[in-house]
Amino acid sequence: MIKKRDFILAGIIIAIGFISLICMKFFRKPGGYADIYVDGKRINRLPLSDDTTYTAETQTGTNVVIIENGEAYIRDADCPDKLCVHMGHISKKGDNIVCVPHKLVIEISGGEENEYDVR
Repeated sequence: MIKKRDFILAGIIIAIGFISLICMKFFRKPGGYADIYVDGKRINRLPLSDDTTYTAETQTGTNVVIIENGEAYIRDADCPDKLCVHMGHISKKGDNIVCVPHKLVIEISGGEENEYDVR
């Protein structure tokens, strides 16, 4: 038979797990770097721990790279399809954003491992 104390104990365990998850999500220090490559050559390395804006200028156009809250993303690009802008935020080791028209790649190195095997 399940008693009132069993429900209380289960509620406490769930609450502790939920609070731990929130602490890990919001209070972790981002590690790693966003390496920016143009035509296969690294042109810059931005730490994910510092919020910054970087404009990557290539021979074929520009991309505005944003580092914010431990994540990197492209806010704006002057390429025709703008697929790189819609690729979203990256923060785990091995994640990348690619802008084919500009031959630009942003890849996360160091820091937290990706929990999915995407390679």
